[in-house]
Amino acid sequence: MSRLRYSDRRRLAEGTADDLTHAAVPDGLAHAIRVVIEGANADVAAVFERRLNRELMEHFGKGQPIISFFSGGDGVDDFIDSVEVLMENASTQMFANGKNRVPIPDVEERINRAFARFRFGYRMQSGEIHKIGSPALEEILVGPALLAVQRSGWEEVERTYREAIHHQLSGEIDDALTSASSAVESALKAIGMKGSTLKELARSFKASGHVPGYLENVPALVEDFLDRLHALRSTEGDAHGKAPGAADPEAALADLAVHLAGSFIVYLAAAVPQDEDITYGHGSGARADRPHLA
Repeated sequence: MSRLRYSDRRRLAEGTADDLTHAAVPDGLAHAIRVVIEGANADVAAVFERRLNRELMEHFGKGQPIISFFSGGDGVDDFIDSVEVLMENASTQMFANGKNRVPIPDVEERINRAFARFRFGYRMQSGEIHKIGSPALEEILVGPALLAVQRSGWEEVERTYREAIHHQLSGEIDDALTSASSAVESALKAIGMKGSTLKELARSFKASGHVPGYLENVPALVEDFLDRLHALRSTEGDAHGKAPGAADPEAALADLAVHLAGSFIVYLAAAVPQDEDITYGHGSGARADRPHLA
C-alpha cells in the first residue's frame, strides 16, 4: 500500500495541497519514475532496461532514450501508457547472471507513491492505471464539506474528514472507509448526539427533532450504507469480471464513502445552526430552553 510522507500528509491536513492534476504530467514526476527504473535489482537491471526500451519502442513505433518516454511531452495518455509498460516489465521475472529475479517487486507501490507525491490524479491497481477523483464532485461535495467543518467544536470532524480524503487519494481503501465513517460519527457528536457507535448516534439524531418526519430514516440509512461498504470491501472480488472501461471498484468504494460522508456533513451543518452546537456543550452560552438530546 502506498503511503504519503510527512510533508504531504501535513499539506493535506492543512488544506494547502494543490488540486489533483489530470490534464498534464506534473513537473518532477518524470524524474521520480526514472528513479523507480534505476531501482531495479542489480542482477537483472541490464536485461530489464533493454527489454523495457524494446517494449516502449514497439508500442510507440519510435526509438528514443527510455526516460524520454516518461517526459510527459507527448501528453498524459502516452505517459500513462509508458508507465503501464514499465509496470508490466518491472513485475515480470527475468533471467540474468544465472538468476531469476523480478526487477522491481514493489513497482506498483513506488509508482503510486510518486503519483500521490506529485498530485497526479491517477492510481495504479493490478497493473492498470485509473483516473481518480471527480473535479465536479470535489467542488460540489468535498469543498463545501471542508468549509462546513470550520466551526467551533468541529475540530474532530475536520480532522477525520481530511484523513478520509487523504486515504482516498492515496488509494488506501480500508482507511478511507473507516475515516469517512468516523467523520460522520464526529459530526453527529459535534451537534450533541449521544452514543458510542455510528448506529447509536444515528438513532439519537432520528429522535432529536432535527429530521423532518418524512426523512427520519436518512441518518440510519447513511450509517447502514457506510457499514455495508465495509462489508462489500471485505468480500470484494472480480470473479464475475467487469465491463470494459468500468471504473475500478476499489477506488469507486473510497470515492463513494468520502462523497457520501461529505454530503451528510454539509447537511448536518445546515440542519443544525452553530448556536445549537453551543447548546449541546461545545462552547459557552448554552440555552436553557432546549434540553440535551438523549
